[in-house]
Amino acid sequence: MAVGITPDTQDESAYLTIAEYKNAPTSIDFDNLVVGGNSGAQDAELANVIMRASSYMDAHLNRNLTATTYVETQRTRMTTEGYIALHPDNSPVVQLSDFQYGSNPLNLITLPDCSQTWFENQQIIIPLSQISTSYSSQGPLAFGGGFPRQQLFTKYTYVAGYVNTRIVTATATQTTLTVKSGAGIIAGQILHIYDGALSEDVTVASTYTNGSTTVPITTALVSTHAAGVAIGNMPMTIKQACILITTAFIKMRGDNSMTMQITTGATANVDGSQRFGSDIASALEMIKLYRRVR
Repeated sequence: MAVGITPDTQDESAYLTIAEYKNAPTSIDFDNLVVGGNSGAQDAELANVIMRASSYMDAHLNRNLTATTYVETQRTRMTTEGYIALHPDNSPVVQLSDFQYGSNPLNLITLPDCSQTWFENQQIIIPLSQISTSYSSQGPLAFGGGFPRQQLFTKYTYVAGYVNTRIVTATATQTTLTVKSGAGIIAGQILHIYDGALSEDVTVASTYTNGSTTVPITTALVSTHAAGVAIGNMPMTIKQACILITTAFIKMRGDNSMTMQITTGATANVDGSQRFGSDIASALEMIKLYRRVR
């Protein structure tokens, strides 16, 4: 059986934690989202609204910006200069972990060292030094002069997006912390811990192993951070956009009723999509540079 679509693995799809939203200056009463509900029910519904706001953003962006591992297949040709240029569906590309190529999709050659590839804007370039120019569907075959221009089948695994994960353990004075997912984390990267007054930046040490959930940092943590606190390098405009859309979604609930004032006649409320549309419009303006055009 042939599988037409390879499942993607993704960390959290929501751009915010509950704590991040509560710490934002929204003037929203998030303790009354569920009538008669306790604090657990209120938080659960707030998480649902944040998820819906994040999904709304994904639909507008045509992608999710959280660092994710993707497996894609693509047909291409070797250039006359002798390299293969890939155009992945997602960006920014952070890592290439596996690349296979060949003239027969059932008999592909695996690139031995993906660390020698070149990343550009929405492109992955495999240089000549890494490509075997002697291959065929039946095995080795020497080509005379120039580079083969026939169609190539490629299959590759890569990570694209921004780090957007959660802390598992992070203790003050320690130079190591543990996160839920290591997707997108690389040595030398600056990550922000979103913990209200205890927020701080950390730099990933050169000893970090790609993909690991144990993250060594260059300087000791100033504060202890509870499990579930957000950490990453997601652009602040993305988080602010999600705050605005979440706020608009909360304010738009049940706003089409008729009202009767004591000294006047009945009036109809203005539709929430008009009253609070400016929040959503501002949010979409913030994220338009990140939108993927298909």
